[in-house]
Amino acid sequence: MIQRIKIIFQYYCYWIAYFILIRLFFELYNIKLTAGLGFATILGTFGHGLKLDLSMGGYVTAVATLVLLCTVRAQKPIAAKIIGFISVAFIVIFSIIGICDCELYRNWGFRMDCTVLSYLKTPKEAAASTPLWLTALFIVWIAAFCFVYIKAYQRFIGQKISKLEPAPWLAMPVLLFVGALLVIPIRGGFGMPIRPGSVYFSEHQFANHAAVNVQWNFCNSLDDISAKQNVSFMPQIEADSIMAELLRTDTMQCRLLNTNRPNILIMIMESFTAKAVGCVGGIQGVTPNLDSLARTGVLFSNCYSNADRSDKGLVCLLSGYPAQPTTSIMKLTDKAQKLPHLSHKLKDEGYSASFYYGGDIDFANMRSYFVTGGYKPIVSKSEFSHSDMNSKWGAHDHVVLKRWFTDICSFQQPFCSVLFTLSSHEPFEVPHSSRFLDNTEGGMFLNTIHYTDSCIGDFVRHASVEPWWSNTLLILIADHGSRLPDNSPNYVTEKFHIPMIWLGGALAKTDTIIDKYLSQCDLPLVLCNQLEVNSNDFGFSKDVLSGSRSFAFYAYNNGFGFVADNERFIYDLTSNKALRDEANDTTIMQSQAFLQTLLHDFNQK
Repeated sequence: MIQRIKIIFQYYCYWIAYFILIRLFFELYNIKLTAGLGFATILGTFGHGLKLDLSMGGYVTAVATLVLLCTVRAQKPIAAKIIGFISVAFIVIFSIIGICDCELYRNWGFRMDCTVLSYLKTPKEAAASTPLWLTALFIVWIAAFCFVYIKAYQRFIGQKISKLEPAPWLAMPVLLFVGALLVIPIRGGFGMPIRPGSVYFSEHQFANHAAVNVQWNFCNSLDDISAKQNVSFMPQIEADSIMAELLRTDTMQCRLLNTNRPNILIMIMESFTAKAVGCVGGIQGVTPNLDSLARTGVLFSNCYSNADRSDKGLVCLLSGYPAQPTTSIMKLTDKAQKLPHLSHKLKDEGYSASFYYGGDIDFANMRSYFVTGGYKPIVSKSEFSHSDMNSKWGAHDHVVLKRWFTDICSFQQPFCSVLFTLSSHEPFEVPHSSRFLDNTEGGMFLNTIHYTDSCIGDFVRHASVEPWWSNTLLILIADHGSRLPDNSPNYVTEKFHIPMIWLGGALAKTDTIIDKYLSQCDLPLVLCNQLEVNSNDFGFSKDVLSGSRSFAFYAYNNGFGFVADNERFIYDLTSNKALRDEANDTTIMQSQAFLQTLLHDFNQK
């Protein structure tokens, strides 16, 4: 009996050591971020992170304890076989999660959770962002972790379990008591159950994230896959009242179009962060065509994305529905089919609607969304030649834009057509070389932005001489921003700043700058109001051209931000703390009301 208790203790310590090693690997992989913390803060990630390590170790050890309890009278070493199998399975699964999380965090800015599972339906596209050499290196690292820890288990624990002799019946209540004691570290003590925010301790968000046990975080998030998202900052009736005032619209104050029925082209530019676009304050020279075109049309200089993923950004842009902090409504078919669609509004006015994308239309449930929206045709990767593809995502932007231009010339007017670029997505493979290209990730990213900008310039030059251009509005806008080229944290407002430019012969104004704050989800309402089309379905959109409050709301993984004139408010829902508070009390309440009302509506769908 004593030997079994010793084994349980050793098994528990074994897993704690494993989780500490995984955290060390995570911080070494992200050494640039780790180096900026300071030695005391780095130690703090291990000290505070131990809370979740103890909790996760308790879960795994509880399973082994249950096996020892059930086999206390067994004559054969069946416990050794069962616990050995379970341990190996945990080592493999946890190593895959821990190693893959290192790269995912670098790109996403948050620790791995069940969000990654939604991308496994299209594994080829999910892996497209990772170079082949890095994938191979990950496999080697995972294999190394598994080999070392399986050998350690066999030597220090497995052999001892295999030598256990049958114990008296008295051992069963004792082992049951020992197993019950594991509830203490599993819950994180005697108070409220431990949560990810329980290990947050620093003003540096990376330090807080590093303290999180990623295996615990992943398993914990599985409980929330089908769960409703709830926040409650105030009574819902109060939140509704604040929202009504926040989104209030007066009569049209700024008419941008010279016609009510222009052809409408919407080009959604992958990852076109304002940080790389000169006309909105970004690096000069990366987007010479956009910078030049902005002077011939209407530039919205303070436009922000609502989200940080393409599937969320598309819904914001085309349905006027803001992103949620931890889910993507596009992937939830039963909810997504209840969304309003800009295409439906335009079809009621005699428009056709089409969608063009060089990638896989089944990625992130895009096909279902665009079919529901009534887009026809839907042109995607399968309709392009293999010779026109990059090695990962799909057809190059210049190829897709050429096809789009050819088809547009045959469309019956009025038409609405949406194109989504992809070449500026990782792994940044384009048939183009600019002065920004170097061996750094940031340089490769800027090179792809420069490439897509050149493709856009070519498209506009060809389109502007066509007869249909005089009655056409072309809207250029990004699906979301990017952490690159300067590796911005996932929550900062700069990451969400994006360009929006209106061009074409349908414009009544040129060389105009709109400096009011707005976001992606405002586009359907602004456009419908300009067309004098009913826009009541877009309940989360506002129209800054008709007197609405100048602000932008955005969501990141379990947090949200609110940007207004001279005000910034960023709130982390995990720690329930403001990461940046440069706003008055009224603005803070408005931001909280916006999120609360959004999630209330989301839960009702």
